[in-house]
Amino acid sequence: MPATPEIPPQTAHLDEAIRNEPSFAGRVALIETAISPLIQAGGSLDWIFELAEIVARAEVPLEVVRRLVANLAWQARDTGQRVPTSDDRRRCSAHPHPTTALRVLTYVHVARLRYDFKFEQLGVRCAEGLQDFRDDAYIAILAALAALGRRSDRGRPLLDRAVDLPDFDSACRTACLHALWFGLDLPDQAERIMALSDEMIGRGEDGYNLYYWRSFALRRLGRLDEALQSVDRAIALLPVGMNLVHQDYVREREMIKTTQLLDEQVQRASDEISARLRAESESYLDDVKKDLSRYSESAQKIVSESLVNVVEVLGVFVALAGFLLGSGVMVFKSGGFWQHLGSIALLLAGTLLFFVVLRSVVKVRARPVGAGPRRTGLLRRRRT
Repeated sequence: MPATPEIPPQTAHLDEAIRNEPSFAGRVALIETAISPLIQAGGSLDWIFELAEIVARAEVPLEVVRRLVANLAWQARDTGQRVPTSDDRRRCSAHPHPTTALRVLTYVHVARLRYDFKFEQLGVRCAEGLQDFRDDAYIAILAALAALGRRSDRGRPLLDRAVDLPDFDSACRTACLHALWFGLDLPDQAERIMALSDEMIGRGEDGYNLYYWRSFALRRLGRLDEALQSVDRAIALLPVGMNLVHQDYVREREMIKTTQLLDEQVQRASDEISARLRAESESYLDDVKKDLSRYSESAQKIVSESLVNVVEVLGVFVALAGFLLGSGVMVFKSGGFWQHLGSIALLLAGTLLFFVVLRSVVKVRARPVGAGPRRTGLLRRRRT
């Protein structure tokens, strides 16, 4: 039976310290302190396999591994290390803990592609990773991030599936906030970021990135004062030396301030336009009231004249009836020829006089200049 390889005292001390550390953050710090020098030393990816060795020996929980990989992959990117390849994947089979090595390598690979915003490659690599580690929440949420980054229709269902997986932990929630930040096509993007960030703050999982993504959501919701407070808190929590990240945060702050200035300018312009429209509307209403008053007076005058004309016509008819009746009596009672002739002449003269009076009554009086067309002319045009 082959002898068990002896673990160096320094390594054994690290393993014991990791096991005895009660907090996740403490374990992350211990392992990161041991691995970071290997990353800074050069372009080799041996640190990935060393990390897998420590994780397997010390039985590090998966949540700690995911947090570690997120930090170490960023450091590797910052130093200019290459992205893992299929050759590195084949090295996992020769590792003392091949399954752990493959998982750690997969985590590093997808984290690097996430930070590089290479969404197409990330989607392919996550699909391969889910074949090796079915229902791994960290790989699943990065698959959703890749789809949302590509603005694919699969982004939302992948996101909803990932958050329902049993091992969806704090590292997955952080990656989920990042994924939602890319989900510009989600109608409830800002609301989901706010809900998840509230949950993480309640769990004590807040950090500078959380407040940065939260400020973005608040800006989309129009809560600009709160957004400014959130991004200022992110800047305050940012560690020294992360200059590129600091620039991103400052740009978000400038975006919030620019949005505030634009809102103020739009509000001022809106107030000025409203005031001008109100003044123009009031002036227009005054003109309309004057026109209506003038038209009302004209209508009343026309109606009055019409009534007078009707009364005059009725009076003429009554007079004619009385004249005809009296003339007829005179004709019938006249005794001689000249009396008959005089009566008939009087009747004819009275009839002609009636038509002259009737014509003068029904004739429309001429209107003043500017008062509109004559009524007879208007009726004539309507007939045509």
